[in-house]
Amino acid sequence: MSFTPFSRYWLSSFLADLGDGVRFAAFPLLALTVTDSPAAVAAVPAVQGLPWIVLGLGVGALVDRWDLRRTMVAVDVVRALVVAGLALSVLTDTVSLPLIFGAAFVTGLGAMIRDTAAATAVPRLVGSAELDRANGRIVATRIVGDELAGPALGGWLFGVAAVLPFAFNASGFGISILLLLTLPSVFAPHTQASGARTIGGLARSTGRDLREGLRWLRGDRDVRNLTIAVGLVAVADGAYLAILVLYVTQVLELPEATYGFLLGAGAIGGVLAGVLCARMTARAGTRGMLTGSIVVMAGCQLLLGLTSHVVLTIVALTCSSAAFAAFNITAMTMRQRRSPSGMLGRVNSAYLTVARSADATGALAGGGLATAISIQAPILLGVLPMLGAAALLGLPRPSRGSTPTAPAT
Repeated sequence: MSFTPFSRYWLSSFLADLGDGVRFAAFPLLALTVTDSPAAVAAVPAVQGLPWIVLGLGVGALVDRWDLRRTMVAVDVVRALVVAGLALSVLTDTVSLPLIFGAAFVTGLGAMIRDTAAATAVPRLVGSAELDRANGRIVATRIVGDELAGPALGGWLFGVAAVLPFAFNASGFGISILLLLTLPSVFAPHTQASGARTIGGLARSTGRDLREGLRWLRGDRDVRNLTIAVGLVAVADGAYLAILVLYVTQVLELPEATYGFLLGAGAIGGVLAGVLCARMTARAGTRGMLTGSIVVMAGCQLLLGLTSHVVLTIVALTCSSAAFAAFNITAMTMRQRRSPSGMLGRVNSAYLTVARSADATGALAGGGLATAISIQAPILLGVLPMLGAAALLGLPRPSRGSTPTAPAT
């Protein structure tokens, strides 16, 4: 494959995702060197996800009015500097819990902005017919970076020397920046930032743009239902993933070390789905792919809740991860094809904010249900919102609908 603009963008995204996985594993390990409080250590990943809940909706309005390439470069520059500063504090033995929390929040904020910009940028680099394949490649390598290679590499590097995962992450950001700078100038904003010369004007115009995006989202039946559906899926997914380690150790009665192996086995299914999703969508269609993948996820969760057999658990996790990846790829492509190009950032941020907030809510609910009822309760009860999501997306489309807006090529 030639080193096309999309290939360079794809490699840049992989380096950012790999760095996210390395850093996500290293942050709690670093926190353990300065505190023995379980609550403080557990708060580190929560702080990384906090920007989605606090600022997720508004970032889409800003992304729509910013040059996407400059935005991603600026975000990676800031994250590289923050992570390099954290590495320096490790070398000089000046690292502290507030410093770790601050770095976690800033890098989490950067990931939020970059993820929104990245989902908005792909239609500028490939034609509409290639979106399924392009999104599949990005999701496949994201799973490798975030869930397979990244966390394993981060843990290993930290074991060698605490500074190494953060030095690696900062270096990866540097290469990502260089790759982004080689991309063609196809990322100019479609939305004009009128009335945004002052802070007050920026706030008012951003609010106006956000309301416009939410009105469009509310009026487009397919994307609106998709956003509701991802909330239902994410609640169920967050609930069972939050207690999966307890399921492994108490229901399957396996040692804690096997937890990572089971997660890795599941992630392999996601990678395969990323490679094959375009072909499957060509056969099943967008709606069939969305509803079918949710039904598979629900079936896998039902199997998990009813079995204590290790082999069946591996099969369920692998198939569930594959279905989840297929759903995400198809949903991303659908948003990109249907959303007006000047509003895609707002649509993406609304969708992702619903997904991340629902995932956090599901994690809290999963812990409560596991404590009050049983370990299997959040797994089995999670089947219900998933079936609701499948039913919602499977509803017959009315004869009159909004017309998809073709993305710029």
